Amino acid sequence: MAGTNVELVSEVYNLARRAKHRELRPLLADDVTWEPAKVGAWNPCRNADQVVQTLLWRADANRLRPGEMIDVGDRVFIQLKGKRLERLGAKGFVPRLFQVIVLRGGKVVSIRDFNRREDALAAAGLGLGE
Repeated sequence: MAGTNVELVSEVYNLARRAKHRELRPLLADDVTWEPAKVGAWNPCRNADQVVQTLLWRADANRLRPGEMIDVGDRVFIQLKGKRLERLGAKGFVPRLFQVIVLRGGKVVSIRDFNRREDALAAAGLGLGE
């Protein structure tokens, strides 16, 4: 299993891209949640099975993968890469999507999408001035 939070998040996305759901599932807490950037674009996920299904779909349909990652204690800030990010709530001339993933005990407990970098940085505890 991965050592640092960034390595764990990288492994989660790597397993999703390879559709290894049986290896992916143990990296998620049973009550993991995933909040979308855009309300109504897709429904929030409320358990590990829903998060696995969404990760597999996004990795396949949107080629979603982590770009820039910053480890912030129990959370990881990510700028996502992929195609058709606007479908997932990304905004801008060049649509960008960000995530904050919270980890505890070596498992993902929360994923939240953001369409603004500043909002994601603030949620990760980095604030605008850092």
